[in-house]
Amino acid sequence: MKQKVIFAATLAALGATAAHAQSSVTLYGLLDAGISYTNNTRVGTTGHSNVALSNAMMQSNRWGLRGSEDLGGGLKALFVLENGFTLSNGKLGQGGREFGRAAYVGVSSNDLGTLTVGRQNEFMYDWVSRVSMENFNGAGGNTFAHVMDNDNMLGTFRVNNAVKYQSPNYYGLTVGGLFGFSNQAGGFGNNRAYSFGALYNNGPILATLGYTQLNNNINSLNSSGAVDNSANGSGTGDQNFTAGRQRTFGGGLNYTFGPAKVGFVITDTKLNNATAFPGGGTLTAANSAYVHFTNYEVNAHYSLTPALTLGAAYTFTDGKFDNPQNSASPKWSQVSLLSDYTVSKRTDLYAVANWSHLNGGLNLAAPGNSSLTAFAGASSYIGGIAATKNQVVVGAGIRTRF
Repeated sequence: MKQKVIFAATLAALGATAAHAQSSVTLYGLLDAGISYTNNTRVGTTGHSNVALSNAMMQSNRWGLRGSEDLGGGLKALFVLENGFTLSNGKLGQGGREFGRAAYVGVSSNDLGTLTVGRQNEFMYDWVSRVSMENFNGAGGNTFAHVMDNDNMLGTFRVNNAVKYQSPNYYGLTVGGLFGFSNQAGGFGNNRAYSFGALYNNGPILATLGYTQLNNNINSLNSSGAVDNSANGSGTGDQNFTAGRQRTFGGGLNYTFGPAKVGFVITDTKLNNATAFPGGGTLTAANSAYVHFTNYEVNAHYSLTPALTLGAAYTFTDGKFDNPQNSASPKWSQVSLLSDYTVSKRTDLYAVANWSHLNGGLNLAAPGNSSLTAFAGASSYIGGIAATKNQVVVGAGIRTRF
């Protein structure tokens, strides 16, 4: 009898252990491609039209693995490995990384929140982008990016060596913080990053706030730090700018009523001692620039039918460029249109259009400015940099998820 009791107790203990050890691994991904037409893309010093097979007019291509394991007591281990790639040629994205979009592991508690470590997104992209036309909580598109993605609404860069915390949801409110280490002996502040965010999602209201700061020593760039900038010599850079300090702050609000959703977002980015910009424009440390972008966006989505969604946005970007040789106050305007038709739970067809206009800007003929084309013409994520003050991009494509 005693042996039977012991055997039964052992089976019960093993059963409890098995229940706690439940785990799952999910393979997922997204494929997006189509045809685009741009009326004005800079080639040398002149503009040319371009018809192209375009990748990711709506969302960037990716595949990934997501896993979790129940540790019992409300605790769960988790991981994410996410690869980005170019669909048209199969090349790795994010500077050739195998898991450039995300690579992290952590633990989650129902009562205490989630702590993760690895390569991760900061909170401007994680939360503030959810109210912008670029993301719009998964219904927007890359075609509508703010100039040079200066506020990281597209997630141009991630943060390496990052420790990230996100709180539980308290009546719709979630807060979080992130710190990215420089990983440099004797250079704790050389290429480090930190970010904070707050998200309120309750009923028809989605409101967000975010702040991110990146610090670098532009005279001694650290390629193993928190971000990979475009001029660090590593060949794997995925950051738009090289600057001694980059600070971005933003927030916004979406309100849903019936089939309609309207919103606005304001972001502000300041670059101190900036030496490299999108499109290859570079400056010496002695001629580094102070650059300032303030983006104002209003947007709307309307579900005409359960399958057909229409969207529109207007963005005004107020810029400033100032260095020892030149100064300018470029101002960009963008009008964006979207039509998205859902074919199934996984697949949709879309058409997009974006008109951009630059007022002001740098004189490329001035000393030291010849490569700074991003500040002299209209530009878009899909169409690239224009040779003049105006650019139109239209396109259509298909997006499917698995």
